[in-house]
Amino acid sequence: MRPLTAFNSAPFHGFGTEEALREFADALPDGLFTTDLAGKVTFWNPAAARITGWSPEEAVGRDCSILAGDAIDGCASGVGPVRCGLLAQGRTSKSCSLRTKGGQLLCIVKHATPIFAQTGLATGALESFTAVGEEGLEPRCSWPASERGHGVFSGVAGRLPAMDELSRTIALVARSSANVMILGESGTGKEAVAEAIHRSSPRADKPFVRVSCSALDDALLGRELFGHVRGGPTGTRQDRPGRLEEAHGGTLLLDEIGDVSPAMQLELLRVIERRELERAGAAAPIELDVRLLCTTHQNLQAMLEDGRFRADLYFRLAIFPLRVPPLRERSEDVPMLVEALLARLAKRGTPRPAGVTREALAALQANPWPGNVRELQGVLELAALRAGPGLLELSHLPEELRRPVAVLRPAMNDPAGVAGAAARRGGRAGKPQAEALLAMLERCGGNRAEAARRLGVSRVTLWKWMKRLGTPGDRDEG
Repeated sequence: MRPLTAFNSAPFHGFGTEEALREFADALPDGLFTTDLAGKVTFWNPAAARITGWSPEEAVGRDCSILAGDAIDGCASGVGPVRCGLLAQGRTSKSCSLRTKGGQLLCIVKHATPIFAQTGLATGALESFTAVGEEGLEPRCSWPASERGHGVFSGVAGRLPAMDELSRTIALVARSSANVMILGESGTGKEAVAEAIHRSSPRADKPFVRVSCSALDDALLGRELFGHVRGGPTGTRQDRPGRLEEAHGGTLLLDEIGDVSPAMQLELLRVIERRELERAGAAAPIELDVRLLCTTHQNLQAMLEDGRFRADLYFRLAIFPLRVPPLRERSEDVPMLVEALLARLAKRGTPRPAGVTREALAALQANPWPGNVRELQGVLELAALRAGPGLLELSHLPEELRRPVAVLRPAMNDPAGVAGAAARRGGRAGKPQAEALLAMLERCGGNRAEAARRLGVSRVTLWKWMKRLGTPGDRDEG
């Protein structure tokens, strides 16, 4: 009989006996296990065994870090729930990852809660988890193992709370068939979010069809979406199914839905309401089962107010609105994105540099990236070609990215030389360097911690530069 030490520490009214409680846990479709205060597994249900590959006999008595998960800080390092903070933070629910016995990385949604005895003393933890996707399936996550634990989900990378929230929302939204509106500036990765939703959904083995709404006029977009029959109004020689029909059972991505005309908006609304379409010239409608994912860089709320976008269509398409943050709001994600993008470029034949120097990475983080991830990828592709198999250095980046770090380099390497040389010339100490540092501070809204992070130095080092260069606020270390 498998021990239920953690279960025994708290009342479970309504189950009667311990055996009844065990039978209930064994019947759950979700993985469920308990640990003691040291993080040792004390119970492991059949679903946990099926999902992870670890049998109850193998798991019970082992540390919970056998899952190598990123659900709770420190778990992947082999520490138990007390050290990783679960008992301090209380109940938690989030999307994350775990490693199976065979080394496969799984996307999961997990729930964890500490367990207390009637005396109020903590006795362990209870955790349940569900593999994201169709019930009974264990879909594979697509991010590299080196990125595990930093809010990465199916190609959507980030460490900021906003990206963690986006990853969690993707995991939850993927399990439904609700339509999703993905908002964000051009180049932020909205299509990657759409692909992540589809790949992690019960429709993953069905078609994923894309249509670019901004590239087509009404006539072309209508034929692309709805198709036509032989002869018909267009005089074609053969039937042609539309993208909606091709996506039957799967997902249709309507890229840049904000560019669709009011007339086409009405046609889409009719299809959504009736769940059927009519090919041009066809005698009978065709039933549809399609999930719609839409992207736009436009402000749809403003378009709703001035009548350029139908409210009834918007609320059918935006059951789940998701916002993808621009890269300038998450510059701390740049190192992770650089690694992921270089790996992606290498698969396409671009040389993979041995690494990226600190100065080059600082320059990449300092750039505001108006073109977002798409612009970053273009810069990295050129830089990787210049670097070849060696280190990607500052000199391999475009001049406009090199300038801030290059100008500040004398202050980095010569504590007294900048001020001394300027004094001998009778000029202002380090004027170009001071201006570059002020520009960086302005770009960061005066936040010194953010400016230091983008430059790849500590706050103390940044303050020393400010003092040497005589920049405003050099006496204020706050």
